[in-house]
Amino acid sequence: MRNYSDPIWTELPEGMKRAELYPYNAPNYGFLLNKGKIEPLPENLNLSNKIPILAIGSNRAPSQLLRKFGTKEIVAVTPAIVRNCDVIYASIISYYGAIPATLWPKEGSEIKLSIIWLNNTQLEIMHDTEAVGKAYDFVEFKDGLIDRKSLFYLGSKVYGYVSRSGALNFGFTQSEIRALSAIKAKKRFLKSVNQDRAIKLVSKNIWGKNKEKDIYLFRKKIVSDKIYRIEIINRLRNIGITPKNTPWTVLHDIELNSLDFY
Repeated sequence: MRNYSDPIWTELPEGMKRAELYPYNAPNYGFLLNKGKIEPLPENLNLSNKIPILAIGSNRAPSQLLRKFGTKEIVAVTPAIVRNCDVIYASIISYYGAIPATLWPKEGSEIKLSIIWLNNTQLEIMHDTEAVGKAYDFVEFKDGLIDRKSLFYLGSKVYGYVSRSGALNFGFTQSEIRALSAIKAKKRFLKSVNQDRAIKLVSKNIWGKNKEKDIYLFRKKIVSDKIYRIEIINRLRNIGITPKNTPWTVLHDIELNSLDFY
């Protein structure tokens, strides 16, 4: 049963909860974010003048869209099936202390994601919050990656964001990539872990500690100390695993108003 009025969709976690709960609750069906409210998609929905963006991590969640766009915007979100890729942890940490997601080529995988349909102004906001050119690249996905049934009109190109730092190496001494357990898959060939496991690994291997109290202090320092955060980001970038034979093309002609989000 589809419940559009459940408050879990629009609750905005703050403080440490914002990091702990990443990538947040998201319906497994389409919806319309209509000026702060979650509603069913209209039957006569016309998206031909919108830009389809594949939502890989938190951007599929109503609460994150609400945080980014506020209560004055309208955004349609439709379900999508993505083949031969999985959603894994990126080798970066956000300004609020979460290990974010990125897409990773993985033959045979099939995952359930969403497409958010944006206008040009909304796309500029999304670029800014994704720190394009610094934390993420804006990309155009190649044909065949996304099930055509996921698109509302044929011939539409699909865009999205992938980490510039590659995949977080859970092995450190050998390459081990982990998928986000919060992202559901129809077929998955990578081991998956939750956000708590991911931050514990980063804290242990970079800070040398991974107890609950240590995790809290590590995240607190990440959030409060920008110089320290940048140092950690650079260290994570150096150990990131770069994907090969990617089913996307990086688009370089992007200008940002600010890069305050990482």
